[in-house]
Amino acid sequence: MKRHFSKRFFFQKLFFILVIIAVISLVVLLLWNWLMPAIFNLPEVNYLQALGILILSKILFLGIGRHNHHDHLKDREYWRKRFEENQNTVSEKTDGNNK
Repeated sequence: MKRHFSKRFFFQKLFFILVIIAVISLVVLLLWNWLMPAIFNLPEVNYLQALGILILSKILFLGIGRHNHHDHLKDREYWRKRFEENQNTVSEKTDGNNK
């Protein structure tokens, strides 16, 4: 019984992901065909080309592979500490100049 539930859940999740990709590709198609030919004199694209643009933009802007949310939090913490150190250094310099 439990195995049946996990298969059903897997296929529901897969279906949901495919629908989301299809909808986002349609949005890319509509936006491209509305904006790009008018602004940059580029040709209109079909649905598969819009899907390709979506995949290409994912690769270019997010990279390939799985992204870990915890890595993002570590980066955020690192840059917050660097910012605070920089602010402390700047405030020490300005305090030293005012004396």
